[in-house]
Amino acid sequence: METNLKKEQRKTKKKRTSSGGKHATLDIKERMTTPPTYLTESELISKMEHNGIGTDASISTHIENILKRNYVELISGRKLKPSRLGLVLAQGYHLIDDSLVLPRIRSDIEDQCVQIAKGLADRDAVVKRAIEIFSSKFRNFCENINKMDVLFSSSFAQLQDVGKPFTRCGLTRRYLQFITGPPPRLYNKTTETVYPLPIGGEIKQWTGRNCPVEGCNFELCLYSVGAPPRTFPLCPNCFNNPKAEWGPIPGDNTAVDTEDAEDEKKERQMRTLAGKNMIRECPHPDNHPLIAEMTVSPDPESDGVLILDPHLGPKWRLVSTREPTIVHLPKSVEKVTILDKKDEIIGCHMMSIEFKDGESPIDGKSKYTSSFANDEMLQGLVRVHHGDDKLKLSSHGRGGRSGRGRGGRGRGRGRGRGRGHR
Repeated sequence: METNLKKEQRKTKKKRTSSGGKHATLDIKERMTTPPTYLTESELISKMEHNGIGTDASISTHIENILKRNYVELISGRKLKPSRLGLVLAQGYHLIDDSLVLPRIRSDIEDQCVQIAKGLADRDAVVKRAIEIFSSKFRNFCENINKMDVLFSSSFAQLQDVGKPFTRCGLTRRYLQFITGPPPRLYNKTTETVYPLPIGGEIKQWTGRNCPVEGCNFELCLYSVGAPPRTFPLCPNCFNNPKAEWGPIPGDNTAVDTEDAEDEKKERQMRTLAGKNMIRECPHPDNHPLIAEMTVSPDPESDGVLILDPHLGPKWRLVSTREPTIVHLPKSVEKVTILDKKDEIIGCHMMSIEFKDGESPIDGKSKYTSSFANDEMLQGLVRVHHGDDKLKLSSHGRGGRSGRGRGGRGRGRGRGRGRGHR
């Protein structure tokens, strides 16, 4: 990828007087860094020799083949520029089996041939082993060929099919294109990278806020699911690359074998890319930093938590991450702010609630600070709505109902009786 992006140049000139009376001028120019240039033919040959790929007689044939097949194009300076086709193939092979594009396997086969020539390896044994390796890889590739189809449909779709720019990539700061699918996904046409999105809900743009996870910085969007809809923040990158410390992965019902964690991760990515995981809950684990900073109470009816709806008013409400439950705050609420301060017992964030003038239901106070899980006064003012459980993939044996009730006290996690802190 060659780019010549430039920020608006800012020039600062300073003049100094030398001993001879002459003036010297210092100009400061601000520019963007540029990526490394493409490999030349000679540089590619050197890398192939270094990794043990090909022989003096076959290396030139390999380069000729990738040119004929339009995987690269020869540009000025005898440089080899990857084509869109070449990039998509490389991305697809990496997703299904990265050894198909990395030099390890090819180098190993070449080394075994040298060992045969030196009489240090048995020809039949080497051939048998190579056939077993590539037969296994061929079967695996055929079973997951649909992942390659998704990449091709993203890369070679017409512009009107790709859609408008949606959110920014945290790696390149370029806009990701939203493809409705199925499956729905975001596509970075600069890097030929696809970010599958959860299915079963509605994807919406948000406010331009970025993911708080260190090193991520992807622009967030919203994921609405259920009836009535519950809305959650969604990071495209974290959804596709979850971390174990965040907790159980939504929509993933398979147990992870720690000895094969890498294979499990790849298998999970394949299922996600194929759109096979329907998610009718919060798309992120409850310990994801994005969800944790919005958590105000444990959910007493599930293993999830209650977070503040990211729409942020005018109808203020809390939503459960794992159940179709919505806690409607009083209509007299003007504004809710999640505080950095946490309840010492349950570890959830406290809320600062501002009421409309003259409509405060709590001793006429215009401002009120609450630890919701322990605040019986506020719990008595909320309305709890349970959505249709038929919309959830998991069954918890709970029918739809609505009415007044307590918004929630943690199941075994801080059943305090204290009123809200004023």
